[in-house]
Amino acid sequence: MYCRVIIVDDDPIVLNALRRELLRPPHIGVDGIEVETYSVPNEALDRLAQRDGNFDVAIVDYHMPEIDGVSFLDRLRSVHADTLRILLTGSINLDGAIAAINAARVDYLITKPWHEYDLKGRIALALHQRELLRQRTASLLSRPPEPNKAFRLLVVDDEVALRNAMVREISMHGHLTRGPLPLFEIDTAASAADALWLMDQGCFQLVISDYLMPGLDGIEFLYQVRERCPDTMRILMSGRSDLEVLKQAINVAGIYHFIGKPWEAAELRVLINDALNYRRLLLR
Repeated sequence: MYCRVIIVDDDPIVLNALRRELLRPPHIGVDGIEVETYSVPNEALDRLAQRDGNFDVAIVDYHMPEIDGVSFLDRLRSVHADTLRILLTGSINLDGAIAAINAARVDYLITKPWHEYDLKGRIALALHQRELLRQRTASLLSRPPEPNKAFRLLVVDDEVALRNAMVREISMHGHLTRGPLPLFEIDTAASAADALWLMDQGCFQLVISDYLMPGLDGIEFLYQVRERCPDTMRILMSGRSDLEVLKQAINVAGIYHFIGKPWEAAELRVLINDALNYRRLLLR
């Protein structure tokens, strides 16, 4: 496999260091690597818009003039949804981390100064996970179509009242701002262990998990979901926001979205609709 990487950082020293590290051995488990670097974000966006502007990996700094890294990767996602997105930052606050998840859908968040082997390991792992998703997609596409089959959703929370409230909100019929809400088959679990047992019976299209639970926490659980069913959309919810938790949610669990408690019912239904639409886009 040949790998194309685009790096965007307004610091030429960082650009040269990243380029040098990626091109020298040990390599990231690919047959060859091509690296393009840009110090001006808008020039990089112009490059991505060209006919041959589809890169496998984008490494983008968070703090840049003109446009920050989250906004850049959000725009990249709308053009090339399957490009692996890595955000590089010397510092990021809570709001920035949430935006990195919910807007840019970053695959990894790497802190400066980085370790060369950690950087290469993250890229190799991301490429491997993308290949697993492609294999899963090929398996799904090989099956006879089931146009009327309902989406399978799983809600995981150790508090029964919150589980029931979320199921009730998801099950409400009506129209969203982006079209009608699809029909769902909703399962619930009080723990990660119970949820993983349900997943042994078959993958879900979407899993919403609380963070604080007995046994495995939400990040460890969603990591297991990612390994077993890479095309399952993963959403983490928590009553409190913590920067380190959000970093792990990106780097370990690879979540699609983070929602706080209490949630807004209308926003929850729109989020589910968006997540399933994004899943369809990735599978295509």
